[in-house]
Amino acid sequence: MPDMRKFVYSLMTDKTRNPLTAPLKFILWLCSLIYASAVWALAKGYEKNFFTSYKADPKVISIGNITVGGTGKTQAAIMVAKALEARRRRVAVLIRGYGADECRMLQEELSDVPILVGPDRVKSSKRAFYDFGSDTAILDDGFQHHKIGRDLDIVLLDATNPFGNGQLLPRGILREPLKALKRADVIIITKVDFKGAALGGIYAELAKLGKDKDALEAVYEPLGFRNIYDETRLLGPDMISGKKICLVSSIANPAYFRQNIINLGGQIELEFAFMDHYEYKERDFKKIDRECSFLGVDFTVVTKKDAVKIKRLASAGSLCVPILVFDVDFKIIKNKQVLDDRLSGLYTGKVL
Repeated sequence: MPDMRKFVYSLMTDKTRNPLTAPLKFILWLCSLIYASAVWALAKGYEKNFFTSYKADPKVISIGNITVGGTGKTQAAIMVAKALEARRRRVAVLIRGYGADECRMLQEELSDVPILVGPDRVKSSKRAFYDFGSDTAILDDGFQHHKIGRDLDIVLLDATNPFGNGQLLPRGILREPLKALKRADVIIITKVDFKGAALGGIYAELAKLGKDKDALEAVYEPLGFRNIYDETRLLGPDMISGKKICLVSSIANPAYFRQNIINLGGQIELEFAFMDHYEYKERDFKKIDRECSFLGVDFTVVTKKDAVKIKRLASAGSLCVPILVFDVDFKIIKNKQVLDDRLSGLYTGKVL
């Protein structure tokens, strides 16, 4: 099954260009027409009030995207939650729950914040208000979730692959047409320091929609590394300089992860890039450890998202090569004041 998912994803992203796959791409394109019709009908239904969005008691901040795959929503949710806590707001995070790794990551990073899991976000918003006294609910992955109204829509674009091939699902990776970005109040372009980022093209598309002034830029600033079984101690980011590294990840786009490790001086000897949300097996890490030991690898490096899954494997504690968790900070480096003003405006009643 993972191999089939990987193959289909390669068709959706045009990484597979074999002429023999043209009929399969045509079938996916036909399916995308049906999908586009459903997306249009749903949006129109809410626009014309055929369907009603529930107005929750807490302020609702949606953090989402218009593509499938990782744009950094979880890290952005953590950043916004901490910013609101600093303003003495009582925050809850509403998550659908299909990605247990994201849920665990939120729980670890936001120990004092209720993380409410379930597909019914309306029900979760009521729990946030009545059970926890939350005055603000962060809707993780909520841009397409029209059922609950929101007071602020934050949309993330991955600078390494912002729009895919421009096609809707399942022929491409777009969940909605680009014009849907008009609904966004704030747009955060992530991973802008990636060497292959085409920021000019992204801003050109946003300018067509009149949204370029609402765009912020963000990076993942390296903080250092933690041993997967002793995450209380942060080791400096320079500790991997000159060391032989094995990279292991199950994220949508591992290229940025790889670039960060190379920038810190790590010598990548091996890389295992699994499908997004892959559930690691005992045999995976036994195989990885054998190959690392054979090549004299110093450290296996994983993302924080992957660490929550790997720690559950019994074999991980008996491996020969130490596993390090790469710790980063989601940091806005351009137009941060735009977000600060929008967050403040939620509670002052001013439209900014």
